[in-house]
Parts: sequence; C-alpha cells; structure tokens
Amino acid sequence: MLDFNKIKYNRISFEDTSNNINALIVQLKESSNYEQFLGICKKVIFIQNHIEEMCDYADIRNMRNLNDNFFKKEMDYWNEYKPKFDVLFVPFYQIIMESKYKKKLSKVMPTNFFYTIEFQTKITSEDIIELQQKENQLKTCYRELNRSKIMFDGEEQTIGKISGYFSNKDQNIRKKAHDAINDYYYSKQKEYDNILYELVNVRNEQAKKLGFKNYVAYSLFKHRRFGYDYKNINQFRHNIIKYIIPLCDKITNWQKQELGINELKYYDTIYFSEMPNLRFKGEELLNEISNVFSSIDAELGNFYKNILNHGYIDLSHRDDKVNFAITNYLVETGLPVITGNFKDNYLDVSTVTHEVGHAFQKYCSSFLDKKYIVSSLLKYPTMEIAEMFSYAMELISIEHLRNLFNADDYKKFSVSKLYNLISMMPYICLVDEFQEKIYSKENLKVDDIRKIWLELVKKYHLEKSNSGHINLDTGGYFYRQSHIYTDPFYYIDYALSYFGAIALWTSCSNDLNLFKDIAQVASYYPFNKLIEKYHLPNPFNEVIVQDISTKLEKRLILMKKEIK
Repeated sequence: MLDFNKIKYNRISFEDTSNNINALIVQLKESSNYEQFLGICKKVIFIQNHIEEMCDYADIRNMRNLNDNFFKKEMDYWNEYKPKFDVLFVPFYQIIMESKYKKKLSKVMPTNFFYTIEFQTKITSEDIIELQQKENQLKTCYRELNRSKIMFDGEEQTIGKISGYFSNKDQNIRKKAHDAINDYYYSKQKEYDNILYELVNVRNEQAKKLGFKNYVAYSLFKHRRFGYDYKNINQFRHNIIKYIIPLCDKITNWQKQELGINELKYYDTIYFSEMPNLRFKGEELLNEISNVFSSIDAELGNFYKNILNHGYIDLSHRDDKVNFAITNYLVETGLPVITGNFKDNYLDVSTVTHEVGHAFQKYCSSFLDKKYIVSSLLKYPTMEIAEMFSYAMELISIEHLRNLFNADDYKKFSVSKLYNLISMMPYICLVDEFQEKIYSKENLKVDDIRKIWLELVKKYHLEKSNSGHINLDTGGYFYRQSHIYTDPFYYIDYALSYFGAIALWTSCSNDLNLFKDIAQVASYYPFNKLIEKYHLPNPFNEVIVQDISTKLEKRLILMKKEIK
C-alpha cells in the first residue's frame, strides 16, 4: 500500500482537459460499433476519475494543514475550476442517455450511474459556473471564521478544542466553555448571518437559472433522492415528532434525575454526573482501537491497521486542522482517507468507529468496482445509504469497546451512545426544516433567518440547548452547524440512515457478512431499492418509526438497569 503522503499530486490543466474531452465526444458520436463506443467511454471516465482524485487529494491535504500555502492555493484553483470541469462531461452524459448501446452498457456500468447522469444533466451548466464559484468563496469564508482561536482558560484555543470541555463533569467548566464559544459566535453574528444569507441567495439563483422553483427542488437532484421527495421527508419529520420526541422527553427526565437537578441548562451537555473516561487518548487510542476492529472481524482489523500505518487516518488534535471529521475516497488509489480533529475525550471513540464505518464500506465496494466501469459520480453511495454504514459500525462496536474503559465507564458510554443517537433525530429534522424554510421563503431578509430557527426550536422541543445565552436567545445556535453552510440538505440523511443502521446492528451481532454484502453494492442502487432488496426498515413508513422507538426505549431501560 502506497503511503498517503507519497501519492503524486499534479494540478490538472483545464484547457488540455477540455480539448481532450471535446475530441473524445466527437469520437463517441462517430463510433461505428459497441466495442469502439465502450472504449471511448472508458477513456472519458478515466479522465473524470483522475480529476476527482487530484481535487480530493488537494482538499484532504488542505484540511489536514490549513496553514500549508501550497495546498491552500491549490484549493483556490479547484474552487474556481471544478465547476468548469464538471460541465465538460455533460455532453458525455447526454450521449450515454440517448445511446442505442444503453442496454449493453447497463451490464458493465452500475444502475445508479444512469440515474445519476440523468440528474447531473439537470444541475450542471455553464450558466451557473460563476454562481458556483461565488458559493465556494462563501464556504471558504465560513471555514475561515471557524478557524479563529478564542481565549479560554488563559490561552488561545480553537473552537474544536474548547468544545471538548462540554463533557466535563464540572458544571462551571462546562458553562465556561459553552459561554466562550457562544460569546465568539455572538460577536460574529453579522458575519455568520450575512454568509448564510448570501449562500441562500446564490444557491437559489443557481436553481432558478436551471429551471427549478428554488434550491429545495434543486437539492433533490443534487443529493440524488431517487424515488422520493420532500413530501416523504416532511412525513418522516412528522413521525419523528410523533414517536421520537416523546422518547427524547423521557431521556431528558432521566438526565435530570441522574444529574440531580430540576431544570437543564444549555451547558448541561452530559448525561451522567461522572461521564465516561477513556483509558487512551490520541495516537494511543488509534493504536488500541485496532484490537476492537480485529475482534469484530479479521478483515476489518487488517484493513484498519493498513490504512492507519500508511497515513490514511489523521485524527490527532492539531490547531491547524479542520474542526470536523470526514472520510474521503480516492477513486484512482482505491482507498478511503479519514481526516479529523480529536477532542481528547470519550467522544473520540465514536469519531473513529463512525469514520471507519464509512471507510470499510468503500473498501468492500472497491473489489466489485474493479469488475465494472465505475465513474467517480458513484464514488459514494447516496448519503442516506453511506451514513447507514457509519452509524452501524458505531453500534456494532459497542460490544467490543470494554477494554477502552473501566467497567462502569463502559456502561455509561453504551447508554450515552444510544441517548445521543435518539436525541439527535429531532435536531437533525430541525436543521432540515430550517433549510427548507429559508430557501423557500420569498423575499427572505437577513433578520428572518434566526427568527425561523427559533420558531422551529419550539416545534422540535429543543429550547434547553437554544436559550440562556444571548447568542442562543437570538437564534445563533446554528452557526456551529457546518452542514447548513457547506452542504445544505445533507443533514437529514443522518436520521434517515439510523433505521438501516439499527437493523445492521441487530443482524451483524455475530459477523459482518450482511454489512459486507450491502457495502459492496451500496453505490449501485437507489435508497428505496437497496432497502427493499435487503429487507431493511423503510424510514418513511410510520409503523417502522413507531416500532423502532419502542424497541429503543426497551433497550435503553435494560441498559440503564445495568448501571444501577
């Protein structure tokens, strides 16, 4: 396996690529037989995959060291030119869709490729390149705002590092950490508001130029929501309110009892008066958790050791890195890359298991990909499928984490894991409905944005985390939610994925066979067809949501008894 840092990077010339693609398009139109047509398709996809690999590699290197001027400049280049590169392939997609060889091609190209190129032609155009470039610039502004250091405990610290104190057992320390971050957000309220306002406008303008009513409609195509739309998502959110929020209210009452308080405040972000402590941190944790993955599955363990030892995992805390965790997939190298910033507390376990779930899914799919002609358009499954594997790995891992904690802390971690999963569902739905409303509202004003957020806070029973500090009282909680700024309408995929993840958790208690089987073909099927093929629970079915809620409550009660 090639070390990550030894992968050869080169900036790709747009002019040269444009000439090559245009020449291949002419050849496709003039091809006289299937074999010739297929050979040209392979050449086009090879170029496309190389572009994607270089863009992703530059992005990863930039995220891992935001002070690296070389890759910072490379990302400036890609932010400007990637939309232009994408447009080059639209004629190729159109030829494929209209080709007399389409039936034959479907035997060597996954089904989802044809769905995806149809969607891509509707959202890719030269007419919106300048708007996409402006969008990329605004996203960079948001990322730069979040890089700022804040005075905390006598020294300048990053937002990510300070948030690590949110799980401290000392209420005063937690409050101090929350206040430091909220103070910063409130001091930058105008900047955060204006960036989002401009993003809403520039994205809606893109959508309207392409014939959509607004960016909400556009997002269905961008996120490849094959076979369902916002009517289904609205019903899903309604079912979360109906069946999951009552369970969240019970968790809140349990939390009050455990902490010995009558009213929870915005800084009461722990479930136990003594939260679990990890026995290992940083690089030591990364090495120790290798045994966890090996105990789950030998192939998983070997895979993890290989990518860790060759630099494809970088999760150690550094101030010059992004504050979030992410898994990218290098389509030519055929390997996933994990990047993030540990908080040096028990939550780091969830970060590792989550991202390794993504990574192992891509590793499993890489073998089958070699048997097909796979475009980088399918480098990830649709996101509600992709997140199913990451959350499944978090849940499957629970039984194997005992050696990372002492006995009592392990039990607390296990309960906290389920608490977090359940409690996140209403928040995820809030974020999604918030986005739907701000992108749908005619003549949206800057001041409307925070008002809409506060209205939905009440709807989803999240007043506790959104009040008590002036930043929260004025609706500024969402500044910390990067998805809203950088990847709108993605967040709901987390909640949609939970139901398949819970099913995999149950099915893979003894082995990962089902996980691996589905992982291989995850990019090849639309969401609805995949859950039907493998008999996974459909989150749009009200009965399913009700049933899962009941089962989760029963499991939580049993786990809580063990702590007592």
